[in-house]
Amino acid sequence: MRYRSLKRITAPVVEPVTLSEAKAHCRVDIEADDALIAGYITAARELCEDYLDRSLVTQQYVMRLDQFPPEIEIPRPPMAASGTATSVTVTYTLNDTGATSTLDPSRYRVDRDSTPGAIRNLYGGTWPSNRDDQNSISVTWWAGYGNSESVPQRVKNAILMTVLALYENRGDAQLPPGAKALLDSVSWGQYA
Repeated sequence: MRYRSLKRITAPVVEPVTLSEAKAHCRVDIEADDALIAGYITAARELCEDYLDRSLVTQQYVMRLDQFPPEIEIPRPPMAASGTATSVTVTYTLNDTGATSTLDPSRYRVDRDSTPGAIRNLYGGTWPSNRDDQNSISVTWWAGYGNSESVPQRVKNAILMTVLALYENRGDAQLPPGAKALLDSVSWGQYA
């Protein structure tokens, strides 16, 4: 499935590793570099997420499509499966009036267990008629393992290794080979 755009609309409120964990890993015991290291934690998480094509901690995305495919594949797995951040919203442009409408959740099912997640019609159902135009369908959902405790330890270690590399080699924003090896060990197929 091809989507026209994918944007994160709600950033994570926590990082998979804490500032104190990152400072201990970098062997830093001064406070002068706290803001710098905190920024590296975010950058390292984003590098790891991009490498894995996954969401690590809870965040919200919106994807835009031109028309309804037979099945809507949800990128950046895993889909949030518990807690308050589990809503999925599908909006589309009406064919006749051009107004925007929200698709009733009783008309589709959400498969959070597959990787990646998917939105499918009910058995025998059809998608509504929509205006065949750019970005006429929007899908909004929450993704991520949840809180930082739910992120696999190998991924946390890869983040810490990346923070250390960013701290020691300022300006070199790459995943170190050891971090890639850890991330590769949790990946399966296209998705980790």
